[in-house]
Amino acid sequence: MSSNATDNNNYNRRLALRIYEQINLFYQILPYGDSSATSGSGDSRLSGRQLPASNSIENDTLQANISANGMSFTCKERLQSGDYLQLRILLLSSMTTVSTCGQVVYCKPSNPYEDGRYPHTVGVRFVNLSETDAELLRRHVERRKRQSLAITVLAAALILGALAMPDLAWAVLIGLLHHIWEIALHLAHLLFEYLEMGLDHVVEHLFHTGTHETQVIVFYTIVVIGAVALYLLGRKLPGVVKRWYNALGLFASRKKSSCLYFWDQQSGLDKLKIVGISASALTVYLYLSF
Repeated sequence: MSSNATDNNNYNRRLALRIYEQINLFYQILPYGDSSATSGSGDSRLSGRQLPASNSIENDTLQANISANGMSFTCKERLQSGDYLQLRILLLSSMTTVSTCGQVVYCKPSNPYEDGRYPHTVGVRFVNLSETDAELLRRHVERRKRQSLAITVLAAALILGALAMPDLAWAVLIGLLHHIWEIALHLAHLLFEYLEMGLDHVVEHLFHTGTHETQVIVFYTIVVIGAVALYLLGRKLPGVVKRWYNALGLFASRKKSSCLYFWDQQSGLDKLKIVGISASALTVYLYLSF
């Protein structure tokens, strides 16, 4: 094996627990060192230096693979191995910011089935991460890993339960939705009753009206409040629905491209194994179901 291949394997070796995380990322190429600089000289050049001020206005939200030792992310420009970067990372799940420097370990083409906005995948190792930020990243990664494991186990249990008892699972789902709908209607009714009662007392206290006049004033007041609420909801709802639709479309597109990329990387024998195992499992499940 050549030395380059060995170096690439060392660069890609995972030294710490990693997670996929939604982040806002700003990076800037630093004028320290070059692609031939060693890690020792790079660290010495960067040690004690202050990060330059960021002129970033708005950052893209990226799905990054991150750990306490380094990270990988997609970007538009091609970076060179050995480049030093100023990094400002905002972890969206905890709204925590980490500022540090990193050295580019590799830059390779990203998933060819993506939409082409970020054609390069860059791997970076942190070179001057403070102990505080390193410990923060370690705790964050461990916490997110535990959450992901719990969600995965719960989802797997639910899916297996639904596959094993589809009739019972469907009945439970319908019953749960029915109870949620009943609770929502009951809460809405209570809210309306308390609103009406409160308006009755306010109108009687302010205007000293009788029962009939109070009911008429409260009725039209509630109609006006409902009309204003529907108007505001009508203005906000299309934007919210559009954002949800775009987010769902982006999620589906990423999952589709990831599956296509995974399938494209498999050998013919592996593809045959996947198809055979999937077909066998489906056949056994259908046979046992009927």
